[in-house]
Amino acid sequence: MDRYIGKQIIAATIFGVVVLSVLLVLGNLFKELRPLMVEERASPALIGQFILSVLPFSLIYTVPWGFLVAVLLVFGRLSAENELVSMRMSGIGLSRIAAPVIVIALALSGFCLWLNTNLAPKAKDTIKFVLYEAVKENPNALLDPGVVQTRFKGQKVFIESREDDNLYGLHLYQLKDNKDTGFPTVSVYAREAKLKVIQEKKQLRLHLTDAFLEAENKNGTHELAFIGEQEPLLFDFSVERKKKRKASTMTNAEIQSLLASGEPINKKLRYRLGNEIHRRYSFSLACVALCLVGIPLGINARRRETSTGLALSILVALGYFLFFAIAQQHEKSSGNTALILYWIPNVLCLMLGIWLFYRARRK
Repeated sequence: MDRYIGKQIIAATIFGVVVLSVLLVLGNLFKELRPLMVEERASPALIGQFILSVLPFSLIYTVPWGFLVAVLLVFGRLSAENELVSMRMSGIGLSRIAAPVIVIALALSGFCLWLNTNLAPKAKDTIKFVLYEAVKENPNALLDPGVVQTRFKGQKVFIESREDDNLYGLHLYQLKDNKDTGFPTVSVYAREAKLKVIQEKKQLRLHLTDAFLEAENKNGTHELAFIGEQEPLLFDFSVERKKKRKASTMTNAEIQSLLASGEPINKKLRYRLGNEIHRRYSFSLACVALCLVGIPLGINARRRETSTGLALSILVALGYFLFFAIAQQHEKSSGNTALILYWIPNVLCLMLGIWLFYRARRK
């Protein structure tokens, strides 16, 4: 019986994780891949590295959700075909029937713990610097005509036409505070520019000809000036990648080491680092928490249609993940508020699961 139920749960979980990964990740994946393929003409190896970096981050959501779908579908079918009735008539209790599922849930939670605390933060940190590797790999592939280049920090570049390294109708926009969004504070237009790759200094520069500059003054007005020939720096390969590490891109070991190092850390960042650890531990228990709710819900569904299990999984998963989304809004302001909100979903699922199990056993 354990093998019979366990095989169905494992097979359905794998299928559910694959389908959900495609549905949830594919759209965003192509959105992020477009700049790499169109703007930087990244190599297949670099694109493959990018995809492998995205997948671990997506699995922390699709594994619990896929497991919940599997539990609802399998127990819904067992209930609809009266197999659960046969098992219980032979003297096997509902808790014993659910034992192999709980064991699988614990194993998946251990896998999710490894994903959340080690692999996913490293993968998210790697994604940030794929552009650096793409530009470093093939700088001459940049600046295609008719394509807005958005991957330079704090800058946007557009050219009207190009012949080899000669660029015509170049528009260069410097964004405020080197951010990637917002209105430009400095705009440069050059009738002609030459792309220069300086190997000795490991720099990528633009030699502008007949250039005009429009800058925003402190009072909000704009000033237009003719600057003639200029050679602005576009990319510097000699500068090592500076990582402004965020809590979400640090492993648990790195966070704990930083907190114990004695370095001065502001209050908001300390809250965020501490809450990030609790979020990962709590979120890693999603498989166990959702399993406790999913088993009795699957039994009560008593239908063969897969749409029923999928609809229930969407409602339960959205309710579970909603608490984590709310908690993230409070992680900077108050450590205790976010910490409590991160653990509430597991406590509620435990209480709801015990109540639903009690009702299912009495039927």
